[in-house]
This record gives sequence, structure tokens and C-alpha cells, in this order.
Amino acid sequence: MDPELKAYLEGMRQELTQQITESRQHAERLNQETRKDLIAHAEQLNRETRVLIEDARHEIQLVAEGVTTLRDQLGRILTDHEERITRLERRVP
Repeated sequence: MDPELKAYLEGMRQELTQQITESRQHAERLNQETRKDLIAHAEQLNRETRVLIEDARHEIQLVAEGVTTLRDQLGRILTDHEERITRLERRVP
């Protein structure tokens, strides 16, 4: 093989090897940055989800308390009506 051609091909091989190495390094940097961004985004979503869950838990607690209050009120009303009906039935001969 001609020494000039051999030197030219060797130079091309070295240049391509360098470009491949740089491309791999660039891709790895992009992967690391993307991974870091995704982790940060996931952590933010987790924080927001926790806040929403706590808010929902609070709302559910309020609904449960309302249902309990309503049940107690209806129980008292029912007891009162039963007593009134019983009194009326006693009056009627």
C-alpha cells in the first residue's frame, strides 16, 4: 500500500475514532442531564401528589364528620317522632 494512502487512511481512522468518542461522551452527558431532569420532575410530582392526598384526606374527614352529624340529628328526629306517635296513640281511645 502506498505510504501516503496509508497515512491518509490512518488519519481518517483516528479522526473517526475521535468523533465517535466525542459523540459517545456527548450522548452520555445528555443521558445524565435527562436522568437528572426526570428525577427532579418525578420528585416534584411526588410532592404535589402528597399535598393533593393530604387535601383529599382532609376533605374526606370533613365529609365523614358531616355524615356522622347528620346521622345523629336524624336519630334524634326519629326518636322524637317515635315518642310523639306513641303519645298520640295513647290519647286515642
